[in-house]
Amino acid sequence: MFRELNWSGILFGVGAGLVFGLIATIAISVFDGGTFFQVIIQFGAFFLAGWVAGRFSLVGSMLSGGFAALLLYFGLAVISVMGGTDIQPVAILFFGITAPVLGTAGAVLAEIGRRKAEKR
Repeated sequence: MFRELNWSGILFGVGAGLVFGLIATIAISVFDGGTFFQVIIQFGAFFLAGWVAGRFSLVGSMLSGGFAALLLYFGLAVISVMGGTDIQPVAILFFGITAPVLGTAGAVLAEIGRRKAEKR
């Protein structure tokens, strides 16, 4: 099952989500945005990672999208913990559950777009 996945697409999705998340977080911190906007940015990063991975994966796009968002979540969690950020365990669990869900949703949207393009 994992051999059929497009790992380059998954890693590209992780990279796209990471870049989006970092740039948007810097922009929000410049304008003194609150925690709400930071959560929305993380949701957007997970969704984007799933969308990019789903767009590049011809087989198993939903699994690729969820897996890309989960890898992005693990990377961000490790960076946050190593950076000394005070993260509540509930937040870690919450983002751990929502990451693959949003990644899969992004991959579903990418799959819908691909199918519409193939019909033309």
